[in-house]
Amino acid sequence: MGRVALLGALVSAGVIAFVTTTESRGLGGGAASADALVIGPAAGAQLCETMWADLDSWRRQGSAIARVRFNGVVHIWALRNGAINIALARHRDAIDVVTRDQCPNARRQTTQIIDTVDLASGLVGF
Repeated sequence: MGRVALLGALVSAGVIAFVTTTESRGLGGGAASADALVIGPAAGAQLCETMWADLDSWRRQGSAIARVRFNGVVHIWALRNGAINIALARHRDAIDVVTRDQCPNARRQTTQIIDTVDLASGLVGF
């Protein structure tokens, strides 16, 4: 219930813009890789655990609602891990990198549920 309230607050505050793109932004994005977002193992594990816990409900809700919920999970996770939302905006593929390394099955299932080719493409508001 707390996640839903926080997601609602983020939407109300305009943090989440309901605009999607299929453009995937790379870790380096053509810029020097020195500014690449590095997600530590503990933060990556936390994201993976949260995704695993939500997969069944996302599956039942359908891709449109699941995509909104996935975005809420990522925003909340980013806030809990040093408010990395701004860095994530520049390096959306970091979500794919960390989940490909730490929980490839959860990543695969999530992309299927939210109907995207990768998790970066499913992020909105970043």
